[in-house]
This record gives sequence, C-alpha cells and structure tokens, in this order.
Amino acid sequence: MNKKVLNFAIAMAMLGGSAMFTACDDDDDNDVKATVSVICDVAGSISADEIDGAVLTAIATESKDTYTFTVSKNDFDANGNGKIAIKLPVGVYDFSLEKSAEGKTIFLRSENVTVKGDDEISVKLITTAANSADYQFIFSEIFFNGERNAGRMMHPDQYMVLYNPTSNVLYADGLAVGCTMQASCTEKESWYDEYYNAGKVPVHGVIVIPGSGYDVPVKPHDKLVIAFTAINHTATENRYVDKVDTIGSGDNVRYDTTWVDYTYENAINLTGADFEIYDPQVYTSDVDNPEVPNVLEIYPAENDYGGIGGFYQHPRGFYCPFIFKLENGTQAALDAFFKANTSTATVADKEGNNVEIQMLSVAADKILDGITTGHIPSDIVTNPLPQTVDRGKQLVKGCHSGILVKRKGSDKDGYADTNNSTEDCEQLVPHKDYADYSAGWRNR
Repeated sequence: MNKKVLNFAIAMAMLGGSAMFTACDDDDDNDVKATVSVICDVAGSISADEIDGAVLTAIATESKDTYTFTVSKNDFDANGNGKIAIKLPVGVYDFSLEKSAEGKTIFLRSENVTVKGDDEISVKLITTAANSADYQFIFSEIFFNGERNAGRMMHPDQYMVLYNPTSNVLYADGLAVGCTMQASCTEKESWYDEYYNAGKVPVHGVIVIPGSGYDVPVKPHDKLVIAFTAINHTATENRYVDKVDTIGSGDNVRYDTTWVDYTYENAINLTGADFEIYDPQVYTSDVDNPEVPNVLEIYPAENDYGGIGGFYQHPRGFYCPFIFKLENGTQAALDAFFKANTSTATVADKEGNNVEIQMLSVAADKILDGITTGHIPSDIVTNPLPQTVDRGKQLVKGCHSGILVKRKGSDKDGYADTNNSTEDCEQLVPHKDYADYSAGWRNR
C-alpha cells in the first residue's frame, strides 16, 4: 500500500564548522565541514507534534561513522513546515528518518549523498502513511522463485495472490500488476533518473484483470490467485529420460534411455486459480487452461533492446512486482493507459549505439502496493521501486529454490503492511507445504 503524504527536500550548503554530534568518530577541528539543511514541505499532511522527537541519522558509507540529530517540533511552524540545520564532515552519507505517529509512518531515506565543501546539493525525499483508510489491494503471496524438480527448472508454477484488506467489497476489474523495467541487480539504467526523478516507474510488462468495472467483486478479506499456468503442476507425465544403467564400456559407454512416468513432487496444483497468464507471444510453449479466464496484457515497448518484452518475473526476483489500478479492465482502458503513459527513452543497444524506444511507465503515486525483490549475492544494487512503495526487500538465495514470499498474517485477521517488506513478509519453503490452489480450494 502506498499513500504519499510528505515531501522532504535536503539542501546542503557547504560551510565551515564542526559536527553537531557523532557516535563513532572524534571531532577534528582541521576537518572541512558542511552544513546540511533539511527543509520539510509538509503543510496539511502532518503536524509539528507528530514529527517531534524523530531522529535524523546520517551514516558515512565507508567508515560507517554515525551522526544522529533529534527533530524538535520547535523547528516547525503551525502548518508543519520546518527547517533543521545540522553539520557534517565532508563525505558520502546515507540519510534516514523514521517515526510512527497515529497510524502514519513518517519516513525518509536518501543514499549515497555526497557532501562536499564547495558544492550545494538538493535531494528529494518522501514519507508514507501506513494503513490509510482509502487503500486497496495488496500482495499477500508472491511465488516468483520457481521450483526445481529432479533438475528441471519450472517457471510455469509461479503465481501471485492479491488480497482485499478492507471491510468493503472491492472490484478487481482493471486491477493491474506491473514488473519493473529496472533490474534490482544492476546499476541504474541510462533513463533511470529521467523517470524516477519525475515520479515514474518504467515497466517491462503489465497484466490486467478483465472486466467492465463491476464484473469481478472481491469480498472483504478475500483474495484473487493469478497463476502463470493454471494447471496441476504435480501431475504425472510421460518423459523421455536417461536411465541409470549404462551400455558398453570405455569409449563406447552410453546411457540407456526410456519413457517413464514422472511426477513433479515439489510443485503445486494451480487448477483453482482465478486467472492465468497465457502469453504464447513471450512463452512459445505456454499452456492455456480453458476453465480459467486469462488476464489481459500490455506490452511496454515496440523494442526494449533485447529485454523480455512482456510481463515476466525473474526467478531471482530481479524485476519487482507492483499493483496499480486502471479505470476498468476493458481493452479501451488498456489502450488509453498505454497512450497516456508511453514516452520516448534513449538507450544503448547491444553494439553500444544510442537508440530511441517506447517506454511505458506508471506514476509512483498510483501504485497501491509493491515488494522489492532480489537475489542475496547481488543484494539490491538499484531500487526498482520507490521508497514510498517499499523501503524493505525480500532476497532469495537462488533461483528455483521453492521459496514463497508471504506477508505475515492471515486472510481472516489481515496482513502486515507498513511499506517495509523486510518486516512485513516472511519466506516459506518448500512452498508446496503452504499453498494449495487446486479446483475448489475456497470451499475447503
């Protein structure tokens, strides 16, 4: 869930002086100092009392020296506007502030900010409100990791669950899930700042729940299951495999082969999914279950310089999922969204030449929920989702490891949602022990 309520700008004016407070390093009068002014534009969104006592932290990225500064309500006027003047040694810092106040999470973060003695830097930061009354669907489960069965990597058993956390019936017609164009494992793309600084999130592809507006009701604390392929992935099939026995010896040795019945013991049954993704354009061997309706799909670009070209969740989580809402789930609504949100971006092709492509993006303040996903070895190199959407992360140890990312909680009691997936989610493995979406699962 995301509800933008507070914008922060940090203006860094380079002046002489000493650090106000340091937890890790002694002051040195010979150091060149920089004054950092935090200007908060919060009129009408938060009161001075709500931010009173919050702690602004600056951590030097190399030395890890930590500087903390307490925010006082006296720094703010009656409308919630204020200015906090602090001093820091020259260096590169990660800034953060977090405080819970009356259901809101006041939060700011800016990473790798260079503070120098001869420059002035401005950084835009945002905070969020947790559990606002007007938010809608959230992810309760995401199984992007995939499963491995006797050496076979399985993408089609991926799925996601969209949950209605409210006390009202919500209509899912036009509910959309995008996957980020920026990968979490790589340095930011050439177009990253152009879009993210403008509050936009480029997407690889978008899937949309079809309907005219009131065709897909979801009861309070109920959910929708979207499968990549809505079949019984545990079913036995006849496969042509190598037998253990060998024939011949020395240079003439070879494996005998035969047809055998094989069961994917680590997979799950998705025949009861509410919708499935059927995309033979991207997945040439895709299977369509005629009993399960298909989602609609929006392709992001005419040519995405060798990328996926459609909705795709990497089994290592490199492309992060997020939820937003269109007016409805008709083709006309999809076409209108594409037209209104497509622009031209310049990228480098495989030969290093600059080319122009169509880039589809989603306004960050329209995103209802998202989870930053990635891979433990690479961690999060670049945030594909804004901090307003998720200031945490869920990292898997490897692809096709059967790891299910699930929010803490239950359908009946609700799920944790503070825009911090590190705290809100847990990882369950093997996923087959925690999920069964076979036909009729709602009645069991």
